[in-house]
Amino acid sequence: MEVQSLSWFKWTPYAILPLISLFLSVLSLRIGFKSRQTSGAPEFIFVCLGIILYSFGYFWEILSTRPESIIFWDNFQFIGPDLLIASLLFLCLRVANLNRFIHPISIILFSIIPISTEIAVWFGPEEWIRPSFRFDPSAPWLALIYEYGPWMQVYVINSISIFTLCIIILIYGAWSQRAFHRIRCLVFMIGISLPFGSQVMTAGGFIPFIHPKLDIFPLTASFALIVWMYGLFYFRILNLIPLARNQVFEYIQDAVFVMNPSGFLLDCNVSALHLLGTARLRQDSKLSEFLPDLDVLVEECHTNRKANTEWRTNNGKYYDVSVRSQRAEGSQFKIVVLRDVTQRAISERKLSERRDILQSILDSTSILFLVLDGDGKLILLNKACLQTTGFDLMELEGKVFWETELFAEESRTIAKVFEQRFAKKKFPKHTSVLLRTKDGKSRRTLWEHKEVRDRNGNLQYVISTGTDTTGLKEAEFRIETLQRANEEILAQKEIIESQKSDLEDALQNLKRTQAKLIQASKLADLGQLAAGIAHEINNPIGAIQAAGYNILSYLEKIRTELRPILPLLSSLSDKDWISFKQLISVGVSSKEILIGLERRRILAEIKTEMKSAGILFPEETAEFFVDFGIASSWKNFESILKNQNTRELLPFFLNLLGPEQCVDTIKTAVERSAKIVYALRSFAHFESSHKKRKFSLKENIDTVLTLYQNLFKHGVEVSTNLEGIPDFLGFPDDLMHLWTNLIMNSVQAMSYKGSIAINASLKGDEVIVSIQDKGPGIPAEAKDQVFDAFFTTKPLGEGSGLGLDIAKRIVEKHKGRIWFESSPGNTIFYVGLPFEV
Repeated sequence: MEVQSLSWFKWTPYAILPLISLFLSVLSLRIGFKSRQTSGAPEFIFVCLGIILYSFGYFWEILSTRPESIIFWDNFQFIGPDLLIASLLFLCLRVANLNRFIHPISIILFSIIPISTEIAVWFGPEEWIRPSFRFDPSAPWLALIYEYGPWMQVYVINSISIFTLCIIILIYGAWSQRAFHRIRCLVFMIGISLPFGSQVMTAGGFIPFIHPKLDIFPLTASFALIVWMYGLFYFRILNLIPLARNQVFEYIQDAVFVMNPSGFLLDCNVSALHLLGTARLRQDSKLSEFLPDLDVLVEECHTNRKANTEWRTNNGKYYDVSVRSQRAEGSQFKIVVLRDVTQRAISERKLSERRDILQSILDSTSILFLVLDGDGKLILLNKACLQTTGFDLMELEGKVFWETELFAEESRTIAKVFEQRFAKKKFPKHTSVLLRTKDGKSRRTLWEHKEVRDRNGNLQYVISTGTDTTGLKEAEFRIETLQRANEEILAQKEIIESQKSDLEDALQNLKRTQAKLIQASKLADLGQLAAGIAHEINNPIGAIQAAGYNILSYLEKIRTELRPILPLLSSLSDKDWISFKQLISVGVSSKEILIGLERRRILAEIKTEMKSAGILFPEETAEFFVDFGIASSWKNFESILKNQNTRELLPFFLNLLGPEQCVDTIKTAVERSAKIVYALRSFAHFESSHKKRKFSLKENIDTVLTLYQNLFKHGVEVSTNLEGIPDFLGFPDDLMHLWTNLIMNSVQAMSYKGSIAINASLKGDEVIVSIQDKGPGIPAEAKDQVFDAFFTTKPLGEGSGLGLDIAKRIVEKHKGRIWFESSPGNTIFYVGLPFEV
C-alpha cells in the first residue's frame, strides 16, 4: 500500500514512550561511564548504547510519514538489538563471576550473527528480512507490518537463545555464589524478565491503556537497565560489607560464623569451613552438628551476656571466642568469631610459670630484694622485704620508693640521686638506708645496687639486695664498708693482673695463627651484637610489664566501682549501650598520642568546645578523652556526655577501654620480641659441615640487618632490593659474617649518619651483591691495600685491619670475587658468588 503525505513527520503522544526510554537509557549510560572502573561496566555501557539506538530509531519511525523514512528507521533499529544481544551475554558472565569464559574467541563467536544481521539488513536482498510488508493507517501513526524473512528467523532464534543462555548463567550464578553475589544474580534475572514479559504481553494484547500496535520493548528494556544499574553499581553500597566482602570476610584468618537464634548457620567464611571440616555449608546446618562443645560455649555466652570466652579443643588448641548479638532489618542473629591463640596461650603459661619460679626463689631467701624503675617506683619485691616493712604487696607495688618507705631526710637524699639519673652519673653501689615500717618504726638496712642503663646512659632499673642491720653501730658499718671496698680493690687488682697476662698471651696467639684472628673478630662482632640485642629485648619487655601493671590498675578500679553503679548500668537504654560500645571500639582502634605542648593545646581546645556544647564536667571529661587517645572523636558521644546518668558511667567504661589498649601494646611488644629472637636464632645457627647448603640470600642479609639495626637505626637509612634471587648453594653462616663486616664498615665510615643501599641481581651464573654508602670514600693511596691483613685507615684502637681480609677469604671459599668502586661521597663494594643450585 502506498501512502502519500504532504509533511515528512506527524506528531503523536505515543512517541513519548520511546522518548522516556531514550532518557532512561542515556541516564544509565552516564552512570555506567562514571562507574567504568567497576567490573561489568564496559559491557553495561554497550547494552545502554543498544537500547539508546533502538529507542532513537523507534521514535523517528513513529513520527515518520514517508514509507522510505519508515523503512530506514526500522532498519536503523536493528543496530540497537544486535549491540544489546552481543553485549548482554558477557554482562551476565561478569555478574555470575564467570570471567574465565570472556576472551577474544567467545567475543568473536557470539558477534558473528549480529554482524551478519547488519550486513543482511543494509546490503542483502530485501526478501531476507521482509518478503512482504504493508503500512497500517489504523494506528495514530503509520505502523509498518511485515512478514519475517529467512534471516529474521535466524535473528529471532539467536535472540531467544541468547536470552535463554543469560537466564541459565544467572541461575547458575545464584546457585553457586553466596551473599551479595547471589542476590545480584537474582536482581539481574528480574531485569531480564521485564523485556521478556513485555513481548509476551504485547503479543497477547494484554497491555492496558497502550495501543496494541505499539512496541514497548525499548521502554521495558530501559527499565531493565535501571534494575541492572542498581545491581551492578549501587547494591554494593547497601551491602553490609561493601566492596571487600571476599577479601575481608572470606579470606580473614579468624573463623567467623553467622547464626540465627535457633542455632542454624546462616553464613561462614573459608576459615570457619576449615574448622568445621567441610567444603560447603548446607542450608539446615547447625553448629552443634560439627562442634557441640563450642555450641554449648556460645549458648552460655549468649545466655549470660558474655562477649568473650576461651575454647580449648580436644587436640590441645586454644581459641578466643567472641560472641555478638546483632539485629538488622527486623531479624536477630549472632556473630561468632574464633581466633587461634594457641601459641600465645602456651607462651603466657610458660612465662607465668617462670615468673612464679622466680618469685618462689626470691621469697625463699632471707635477703632483702627489690627492683626500682627509672622513676624510683617499686616494681618487684620479695617476701623478706614485705616482712621487714610490714606492708602488703599491693600497698607498695607501683609506689615511689622514697615517698613510701623512707623518712624525710633519707627521702631527700635518694630522690636527689634519681633526679640526676640522666646526667650519666653512676648510681651508688652501696647505701645504708633507714627504712620506715608500716607502723612508723625505723629499720637500718644495708644495700648493694646494680644499675641497668640504656645505650644513652639513662637509668632504667636499679636492682638492690640488702640485709637488715638494725642495732649495729655506725662504726661497725663503716669498718665493714671500708673492708669491702678494700677487698674490691684487691679483687680488681687481681683481675687487672690476670687481664694483663691474658692480653700478653692473646698477642702471642694472634701472631701465631691467622685463623684465631678471624675467630677473635667474630667474637667482637658477637659482643657488639649482644649490646644491641639487650636493648631491643629490654624495650618490649618494659612495655609488656608496664601494660600489665596498667591492666591490674584498671581491673582494681572496675572491681571498686562496679557495685555502686549497677543501678545506673541496668537503666541504660539500648542507644546508650551502643554509644558506649562505639566509644570503646574507637578507643581500641585509635592511635592518638598527645604529649607536651601539643597535649596542652588540644586539651584547652576541647575544654572550650565542651563548655560551649554544654557538656557536663567539661574539665574532667576533656582530660578523659585526651588521656585515652580519643580526643578527636568526642563530638560523636555528645548525647551520653550531656546526660547526668550516662556521664557518671563514663569513667567506668573508660576503665573497660584501658585493658584493651594495654593488650594491643602487649601484642605489639611480643611480635617485636619474636622477630628479634627469630633473627638471633638464625644468626646463631652454625654447622660443622663443610658442604654447601641451599639458603635464601634475602633472609641471610635481613638477619644481619635485624640484629644490628640498634647500632644505626637513629642515624642511618638502609634500603634493600633483594627480591627475585632464587635460593642457591653456599655457606650462609660465613656469609652472615661477610655482610656484617661490609655493612659495619659502611656505617662506621659514615660516622653512623647517612644512607646505605643493598642490592642483588642474577647475571648469568653469578649473583652480584652491592653495598653502597655515602661515606668519604677510600683514599687513592690506600685502594691497593684495603684487602691486606692488619691494614686499616681507622684511628689507633678502633680497627684491627682484619674485616676486609676475612671478607675476601670468605668470598674465595665460595670461589667468588670481591671488588669495589670508591669516590668521595660514594663507595660501592661488590661481591660475586657462583649461582649453584
